[in-house]
Amino acid sequence: MERVKHDNAGRFYLRTEHGDAELLYRIEGNVISVYHTFTPDEERGNGIAEKLAVEAFKFASEKHFKVRPDCTYIQYFVEKHKELRSMVVQGDTTEEGSCALPPKKK
Repeated sequence: MERVKHDNAGRFYLRTEHGDAELLYRIEGNVISVYHTFTPDEERGNGIAEKLAVEAFKFASEKHFKVRPDCTYIQYFVEKHKELRSMVVQGDTTEEGSCALPPKKK
């Protein structure tokens, strides 16, 4: 499998035999809003979304940015990786449900 690539235009991606897996973000001041992740159905469960998320958090750390998890997968990822919580800011989720996981029930 290839390495995660970053196009510096708001996208981390990894090419798979079934298409690109991707994580989309936008920069808003000193905050990276991660608003979408996608992994091809045939590749789900192989840790690809996690690899994308790790790279996004590395990028944010290198730039001294905070991360706003507007994507439900990234919300799950942060819950799983408590050591990253100091990098997280909360905000309005404008793209609710845009990822593979459904939004949390309130």
